[in-house]
Amino acid sequence: MHPRNIALLFIVMLSTETALPVGAEKPEGHRQTQERGRHIYEQACLWCHGTEGRGDGPAGWAIGRYTAPRPRDFVSEGFKFRSTPSGELPSDHDLFRTVTRGIPGVMPSFGSLTEQERWEVITYIKTFNPAFKETPPIPLNIPIPSVPASEASVAQGRAIYLQFGCQGCHGENGTGDGAVHRAGELRDEHGLRIAPTDLTSRASFKNGSDLRDIYRTLMTGLDGTPMPSYAANFEGNEDNVWHVVNYLLSLSPGPSQ
Repeated sequence: MHPRNIALLFIVMLSTETALPVGAEKPEGHRQTQERGRHIYEQACLWCHGTEGRGDGPAGWAIGRYTAPRPRDFVSEGFKFRSTPSGELPSDHDLFRTVTRGIPGVMPSFGSLTEQERWEVITYIKTFNPAFKETPPIPLNIPIPSVPASEASVAQGRAIYLQFGCQGCHGENGTGDGAVHRAGELRDEHGLRIAPTDLTSRASFKNGSDLRDIYRTLMTGLDGTPMPSYAANFEGNEDNVWHVVNYLLSLSPGPSQ
């Protein structure tokens, strides 16, 4: 990839991130808000996530009876898509982001709902898990990228990718054909077979595919899956995170290239 194209990719991705909507003001979680959220949930979410939010809705089997991912159990399971440390509940804005964007290949975007309606359904979803009533978790402070994309950064990112053993799941060149996956050893928290992300296709990045989305995934992991948090590995050298981010993005050139 030409250095100029790498630099353009970095600028485009940074601009995309900063242009993302923050969302409407979050309503108070009073009974009326929850009741409005319940009506929205029953129309849009119940068929996959179930009446009581346990991930056992009638359409859930069509998503994946014997393989992951299955619809999220809001009552007892962890949450994959978070800006909070591994094992923590997601922040309200994490939930808002997931509802707004959807999950590629799994859950549609509900951006057609108004921002107020999205906050209302999130308020209702949180009633399924009493842990949400406790002290809210502290989200990760995701910084502005500190290492512009370049051939040198991409090369260093690839070296770190191999050093951490990412090729075992994602493959030597990120195509999702690693030896661990081929051996059928990748399982989710329920023991269901789960496939690693094909890093050469941004459409398969379930937690988002811009610079800061990938940073968030690397630093917090995807709870309930074999993808761990690498926060401890990057401690003291944040530039290495951005080298890996730059490498991963180089595997799936955007339309501008």
